[in-house]
Amino acid sequence: MINWIVYICFIGSFLAFGLGTLGLFRFPDPYTRMHAVGMSDTLGVGLLGFGLFLLSPNWMIRLKLVVILFLFWTINPTMTHLVAKASLIHGIKPVADTRLRKG
Repeated sequence: MINWIVYICFIGSFLAFGLGTLGLFRFPDPYTRMHAVGMSDTLGVGLLGFGLFLLSPNWMIRLKLVVILFLFWTINPTMTHLVAKASLIHGIKPVADTRLRKG
């Protein structure tokens, strides 16, 4: 039963990474591309980490996986936000239909 859950997690991770890559090529500006890749990477790594967590033979490896997932889930969205903010500050404009929040 656990192997089926692991297979589902790995397939879901593959689909998340694939959709993020598709968004990287299909979306019109750097901001929407960053959003697509950032969200899909976070989901893909989460599913991959959960599948590996279920397959881990001992608690030390599981603890390391939890620490890695926590760091990734903290760093990835933060860096995506900082890169987008820096792009706005340096004058890279989004496409015409994008609404920007002030603040």
